[in-house]
Amino acid sequence: MQYRPEIDGLRALAVVPVLLFHAGFGLLAGGFAGVDVFFVISGFLITSIIHREIRDGSFSVVRFYERRARRIAPALLLVCAVSIPFALMWMLPEELNNFGKSLYAVNFFASNFLFWGQTGYFAPSTELMPLLHTWSLAVEEQFYVVFPLLLLGLRRASAATALKVVLALVVLSFAMTQLLARADPAANFYLLPSRFWELGVGAGLALVTAERLDLARGRREMLSALGLAAIVASYLFVPESAFFPGWTTVPVVLGTALVLAFARGDTAVGRLLSLKPLVAIGLVSYSLYLWHQPVFTFARLRAIDGIPTGGYALLIVLCFALAYLSWRFVEQPFRKPKRFGRAAVFGATLAAGSAAIALGFGFDGSDGLVARNRELAALTRPSVGLGKKCDAVADLRCATSPKPEVAVWGDSFARHLVDGVIASKPDVRLVQLAKNNCGPFLNLAPVVPRLGRDWPQDCVRYNDDVRRFLLANRSIRYVVLSSQLSQYLQEETVLVDGHKEVPSGTSVLSEGLRETLAWLKANGFEAVFVAPTPHDGRDTGLCIARARLLGQPDRRCEPALKDVRKYDRDVLKVVADIADEYPVVSFMNYLCDADSCKVEDKGVPLFEDFGHFSEQGSRQMGRAFDFYRSFVAAAESDVFSWRRPVGPPAFEGARL
Repeated sequence: MQYRPEIDGLRALAVVPVLLFHAGFGLLAGGFAGVDVFFVISGFLITSIIHREIRDGSFSVVRFYERRARRIAPALLLVCAVSIPFALMWMLPEELNNFGKSLYAVNFFASNFLFWGQTGYFAPSTELMPLLHTWSLAVEEQFYVVFPLLLLGLRRASAATALKVVLALVVLSFAMTQLLARADPAANFYLLPSRFWELGVGAGLALVTAERLDLARGRREMLSALGLAAIVASYLFVPESAFFPGWTTVPVVLGTALVLAFARGDTAVGRLLSLKPLVAIGLVSYSLYLWHQPVFTFARLRAIDGIPTGGYALLIVLCFALAYLSWRFVEQPFRKPKRFGRAAVFGATLAAGSAAIALGFGFDGSDGLVARNRELAALTRPSVGLGKKCDAVADLRCATSPKPEVAVWGDSFARHLVDGVIASKPDVRLVQLAKNNCGPFLNLAPVVPRLGRDWPQDCVRYNDDVRRFLLANRSIRYVVLSSQLSQYLQEETVLVDGHKEVPSGTSVLSEGLRETLAWLKANGFEAVFVAPTPHDGRDTGLCIARARLLGQPDRRCEPALKDVRKYDRDVLKVVADIADEYPVVSFMNYLCDADSCKVEDKGVPLFEDFGHFSEQGSRQMGRAFDFYRSFVAAAESDVFSWRRPVGPPAFEGARL
């Protein structure tokens, strides 16, 4: 295939927005769509090569995978190798365990399956995954396994027939995005069936005869400019969404196809993309893409408190330097058959890949070398109450007695109280009624796109089960409710009465809590709402653990009270609103002074993550705060002002 410098310029236009997006620069809100540009380019180039070789009878599967190995493996294995010592130095056991999983998944070209099961792409936790970006390489490699075989199977068919088959698969794949976006948004993002259409658009373009694309220069100018505008507009305006890829991906995909088809050297867009700086970036774009995520991740791990904008600018410069070096001294030499023969390439790839896989299994099998520091590993152990098996269970399997006295109902912010209640009263008769993300509302459910379209109905059904359970178990006297609440406020809508979506807001949430508390009171239960812990959005538990790993003081992880009030302003408004009528317990008295909120108590770190108590933290708070007595005393109050002291005598008054 004749070299086209504008394609390297297009690669630059794909990789730079990805870097800026992952660095947190707000200018390009849709910078992640640069990966979609890469998919279309890859589908176009690979199909062009394979189709030409099949037509002239020179195609070889072995030679095809040799080229793939030369192109992908050397730089990828180098990045994996360089990441290992930094992971050993700066990662906590659980992080090192997950890094080990990604290390072997990457070398099996299956990391998209791993990350599909672990997290959503836009979740904050992904910022600390050094090999997260390899999901896109896995998608491409899986495409390279099936697509050459498809083209071989169609080699006796006409070009028109082959094109129709590819376009049919493109339509089918796009239809999959509409189904998966609702059923499993993470699968929609990470897996080949819903990404095939992007590579397929490029492949279909490669199968179109050159004559069909030989338009007058004026038309090519217009179409290539339209394509470039569609790409740039996607970078500027496409938001993060659980429904990506989907309809919002169409402009960037079709825009890339238009640029590939019509932006030749005689067009303005072609000349723009052929500028030497853009071509230079395009040449190193693969290495640049490989290096950016590990560089950003390990910098975040070491910085603890976050990285300023200027810091990210320096890190991007470092990424470019590393990209040039690996392109010059790793990528380029391995692409030359005279320098490294086929046997050497396959042998080196197999040996280095096997070593990485073995090391990855070692990290995974040892729980991230947890034996090095078990105390450190315990700091962020989650508080799961009566066990992980109790998520979304509404029966006596998750009770300490067949006749419970206390029910703890809500989402994970209810669950994390259970260890503390038991620590404060070991013989407590308690039942745990908790479903992650699903607050204790009889008529409300959060609409969280990343959980799927059916999830709100699941939440409604669970809370209906809780209602029936409470009525059927009259030994229950006290009901302790708790929720993070923000999952209702951060999304655009909430589900009301199980069938209609309305705009979310503090008034809707306050009314929903009142209805639940009123129902409990009307049915003879004494209830109390426990407010979520004070936090400023940072992962406090991770901060403490990393500070101790690096020998830094815990106090650098303490949130300022003003930041807590600002971050949780709407949540605090809801809590204050219902506290005028119903009992509320807040931890603000105990954890916060006039300036900041503490993250440890008597030397015990309290948090697992941004706001959940860890297992140790829940037990410590349960004893210090005397959860059982405090919750029961509050529930028994006929009129309770949340400014009234609750808990140990040291409490002065709740702060908002």
